[in-house]
Amino acid sequence: MNAMEERLQDIRKNPDKHRHIDLNDLTRCCITDGAINTLLMEAHEGLTGTNGGRGCDVLSGPCACGAWHR
Repeated sequence: MNAMEERLQDIRKNPDKHRHIDLNDLTRCCITDGAINTLLMEAHEGLTGTNGGRGCDVLSGPCACGAWHR
């Protein structure tokens, strides 16, 4: 199992551990082999809630749902 598969499995098994404060925190979690992995970014959507039917990936700042959370 590679690093991305391990991280995806951890996101599914431990979603509470992957509710990130902001984009910087989320980005650090999604780096594999020195680059941001978009599959990992997408796996975080909805872990912090939803907004307008779209999954949120952070608690504050710019979010996947298109809003800026405070």
